[in-house]
Amino acid sequence: MTDPDTLDAPEQERSPFGGVAVRELVRDVVAAFALLVALPLPWDHAHRGSDRLEIVLVTVLALLALAAPYLRRGGVGPSSWDVLTSRRTVAFACLPYAVVAVVYLVLDALAPADAAGGVGAGLAVGLAGAALAAAPRWTHTPAAVAGIVALGTLATPVAALVQGAPWAVTVVGTLNALVVLGVLWFTVGTYLRSGDLSAGYVLLALGGAVALELVLFAGGNLRPWFESVHGQRLGLLLLPVVAAVTARRVVDDATAAAGDPDDVRAARWVAVAVRAFGLVALVAAFVALVALVLVVADGVSVGRVLRLVVGVLMAGVAVAARRSLARDPRAGHVTAVGAACVIVVLGLVIVVARAGLGTQSNVEELLVAFGLPAVALAVLLVPPSVRELVASAPESPEPVAAAPVTEVAEPATGAVQVSAPAGSADETPAERTTPEAERASWSVAAPVATEPQAAPRTAARPLDATQQMEPVRVTQAPDSTQVLPPVREAPPAQAPGWTAAQAMDPSTPLADLARISAEAPHLRSYVAANPSTYPALLDWLGALGDPAVDAALRSRR
Repeated sequence: MTDPDTLDAPEQERSPFGGVAVRELVRDVVAAFALLVALPLPWDHAHRGSDRLEIVLVTVLALLALAAPYLRRGGVGPSSWDVLTSRRTVAFACLPYAVVAVVYLVLDALAPADAAGGVGAGLAVGLAGAALAAAPRWTHTPAAVAGIVALGTLATPVAALVQGAPWAVTVVGTLNALVVLGVLWFTVGTYLRSGDLSAGYVLLALGGAVALELVLFAGGNLRPWFESVHGQRLGLLLLPVVAAVTARRVVDDATAAAGDPDDVRAARWVAVAVRAFGLVALVAAFVALVALVLVVADGVSVGRVLRLVVGVLMAGVAVAARRSLARDPRAGHVTAVGAACVIVVLGLVIVVARAGLGTQSNVEELLVAFGLPAVALAVLLVPPSVRELVASAPESPEPVAAAPVTEVAEPATGAVQVSAPAGSADETPAERTTPEAERASWSVAAPVATEPQAAPRTAARPLDATQQMEPVRVTQAPDSTQVLPPVREAPPAQAPGWTAAQAMDPSTPLADLARISAEAPHLRSYVAANPSTYPALLDWLGALGDPAVDAALRSRR
C-alpha cells in the first residue's frame, strides 16, 4: 500500500487515497464495515461483541491499523509513522482479533453440552472483516482455514453421538456436515486444485451472501442465529471467513484474466451460473432432508411439509437448469433465467411459511431462496460478454449431418465440387453418421499441384471470398479396425477464428471439434465439456495434463 512518491509529495498535494488501487480501497472499506457491524451482533448466547472488553479492544486496534496508511497519506502524523503504512503492519494488528475469535471457538468446543456457548454472527462477520484487512499472503491460508471449518463441522455429529443426543440431532448434524463439506469442496477446493476462476467467483459470492444475511437477520432478539459443536450444525456461518481469506488470491487472478477474449469470459460467467445452480440443488436437498427428519421424529406440521415439498421442487428445478445451461449456454440461457426466478418464488413460500423474513428462517433457507439464485441471475444477465453470446445464437439452427464429403477435381479447370450423399440434408440428429464413420472420411491425399482458381463449393462451412482451393483426391476409407489419431493437422492456409460457443455447441461437427483442439489450445476445456465430443478425442485431451481440461472431463461423469 505504500507509495513513496505520494509520501514525499508537498503537503498541499497529498491525498489520503493517492496511490491506492481501487481494489485495495474497496477491500479496506468492506473490512472496516464488517468490523464495525460485528460489535452489536451476538458472539455467543450470553454476549454481544460490544459487551466484551477484549472484543472492543481488538476491534479498535484493527480499525486503527486500517486507517493509519490513509491518515499518513493525508499528511497526519510525523514521518516516523511511515512504518504504519505497511500491509504487514496491518496484518499483525489484525492478528489479536483472530486469536480472540479462535479462543471463543475453542471454548465452545470444550464447554459442556448444556452450557450457553455457541458461535454467533458477530464472530463470523468480525473475523471475516479481520481476514479481509490482513489479506494473508501465505499460499496455504485458504486451505488451512477451510480445513479447520471442515473439522469443526465433522465434530458436530461426533459430539452428538458421544453425548447420547436423540437420533434426529445426530442425523441433522450429519446432514449439515455433508452440505458444508460439499460447499467447501465445490468452491474453495475446486479453486485451489485446478485454479478454476469460476469456482473462486462462486466462493466470494457465497461468502458475501451469507455475510449479508448475518448482518441483516442474525442479530434479532427473538431468535438470533447460533452454531455450536454441541448443536445440530456448525460451518455455514463461517463461510464468509473462508471467502475472506481467499479473496486476495481470487482478485489477483481475476485481474490477470481481465484481458481474456470475450468468448472466454462469457464461458467463465456461464460456468459460475452452472456452479450456482449446483449449489442450489445441494442446499435445497439439505432443507428437504432436514424437514423429513423432523417430520419423522417430531410429527407432521405445515411448515415442515412445505419445506420438504418446496425443497424437493427447488432441487429438481436447479438440476434441470444446470443441465440445460451446461449442455448449450445459448439455448439454455432462457431456461436458466426462468429457473432462477422460479426458485426465488419457491423460496418465498418457505420464508412466508416460517412466519416472516428474518430470524424465523435459517441461513440455508435464505441462501437457497435469494443468495444463490441472485448470483445466477447476475452472471447470466449483467456481463456484456454473456449477452453477446446469447445474441449470437442462430434464429433457426439446423444440425449438419456428419456425412462423408466427396470431392471431385476437374482436370480441365482445377475446380473443386463438393457434394454430400443424397438425403443427408434431411437427416435428423438421431440419424447422423457415427463418429467412427465421420473420422473415416477425414483421411485425404495431399493436394494436387495445379493452378488455383475460384470454384463453386457446397459445404458445411462457407469459403471466404478471397480463399482459393486446390483439388484433392479422396483415398479409400480405412476399415473399422484401423486406429485413427483424434486430431488431424489443419491445412496451413486456413486458420479460422474458433470461439467458445463453437467448442461447446453439441451441433458442431466432430471434425471441427478435433481442429479446435489442435488449433485453439485455450478452448480445449470447452471441447472436453461438449457432450458430442467422441471418445478418441476425449482420451487425447485427457493425456495432455491440462488442469482445466481435466476438470472439464471430470464434470462429464
